[in-house]
Amino acid sequence: MALALDDRKLLPDGVHESSLKEVEEFFGGFQKSDRRLKLFKKLRDYLAAVKKAGCGTSVIINGSFVMGCVDEPDDIDVILVLPADWDGDADLKPYQYNLVSKRRVKKSYGFDMVSVQPDSDQEKEWISFFCQVNVKWCTAFGWPDKLTKGIVRVAL
Repeated sequence: MALALDDRKLLPDGVHESSLKEVEEFFGGFQKSDRRLKLFKKLRDYLAAVKKAGCGTSVIINGSFVMGCVDEPDDIDVILVLPADWDGDADLKPYQYNLVSKRRVKKSYGFDMVSVQPDSDQEKEWISFFCQVNVKWCTAFGWPDKLTKGIVRVAL
C-alpha cells in the first residue's frame, strides 16, 4: 500500500506499512533545509544497526518527521518492536543495549524511542498515543485539538 497524504499533508489515521525507501521518498527529502535529509540518514543508520543486532522486527515512525506540513522536524519518535522471544532480563551486549536503551538511542541518534513486545497492550497504547497530533502543531497550523494522524511501520 503506497503512502498518501491528506490535504493537511498528514497520513490518514492508522499504522501504514511502508518500506524504508518509501519513507525516504515521502519524508526524507529536502524541505526548506537539509534537516529531513539528516534525520533520515540517522533513521537509516539506526534501522540497519537494529536489524544487524537482531534487536527488532519493526520500527513504527512518528513525530513531526511523518508530517509533510512540517518543514524542519525536531527529531523522529520511534517505537521499536522487539522480537517475540526477546528476553528483557538477559544480559545484552553493549551494541544491543545501545539500540534498546531510551537514553543511549537519544544520545546516539537523537530519537525519542520506546521498545515494546509485539502485539502487547503497551504497543497498542503507544500507537494510540503516537497517532495524536501534538497540540503545538494543532496550535501552529490552526487545527482542532485532539486531531489524529497516521504513522508508519517499517519491517526490519
